[in-house]
Amino acid sequence: MNKILDFIKSHKYAIIWTLCYVVITWAILYFLFDFSIFSSVQWHHLMRAQLHGFPGFVFGILILAALPLYIATTTLIIHTKQPLITIPIPKIKIPAFLKSSTPEPTPAPTSESETPALGPDEVDTPIELPPDMPAELRVAFIRARNNIGRTQTSAFNAPQQTLTPDTSATPEIDETSFPLPTDFDIDLPTPDIDTMPTFTEINFDDPEPDNDTQTNTNDNSELIKYLTKNNKPYSSYDNIVITDTHAIITHSDPDFWVADTDNWFAAGRTCPSPIIAVQNAAATHNRIPTIYLATKNIMDIDKLIPEWQSAGITVITDLSEI
Repeated sequence: MNKILDFIKSHKYAIIWTLCYVVITWAILYFLFDFSIFSSVQWHHLMRAQLHGFPGFVFGILILAALPLYIATTTLIIHTKQPLITIPIPKIKIPAFLKSSTPEPTPAPTSESETPALGPDEVDTPIELPPDMPAELRVAFIRARNNIGRTQTSAFNAPQQTLTPDTSATPEIDETSFPLPTDFDIDLPTPDIDTMPTFTEINFDDPEPDNDTQTNTNDNSELIKYLTKNNKPYSSYDNIVITDTHAIITHSDPDFWVADTDNWFAAGRTCPSPIIAVQNAAATHNRIPTIYLATKNIMDIDKLIPEWQSAGITVITDLSEI
């Protein structure tokens, strides 16, 4: 238990950042694209979905950049042991009138004795008084003798001197070099609404419409030309050539195709599986299902040919094999 607590304390900034990053990523994807990162159904649908347009581009960038960005920021936090973002707390300045002012203690007045205090030199020097001087005049005589009655001035009770600013040191500003504007309204350019990107709604719950172009990959012109040249009777049935013994379908499209069970896929196109089409036509006309591969640009073709042959389909790459 202590090891777990020590680990949490030593990596608390990374743990806090992880929680914040997950919440922020979920909020952005959910409120902008209606996609929840905690839904396994939507992740499964995303694996087979195709993203189109600017919203799809932005969504794909967010999905691809989320994990590398999290790894980079978390590594930085672990190495520095400091939070990634530090929010400074503003300091509140208390006004002067709200501060409690404590009055300074006033010094107690010192009572002046009748006999004035003398300096060290004057104490040692005896003052000769006239023998016939009355006792009432002795103190006044000593004050006058030692200049005690003279007003003592210091830096605290000296008269204040008013300083006049030196106008010659202040540079004069030429008002003509910085004219004041008569109007402070600034005309900002109006943004062009047609050029601004807009976000369209992406709904992961509804089935995605099939925007791929439905095409056929079988061009039977070469096969028909060969049969006509060799005087072999034939007929056509749903782009499938029916001879006396075979039901033949042709694959001659130059694009790279991915053969699935029900449909074949190429770049931006899809078509029904020629294998299923020729099997249905062969069963209808009681013929041998055959596929003529004018081009072999199919993914895993070497693996698919044995599977088709094991299902009873004849695979030919040369018309002389008919």
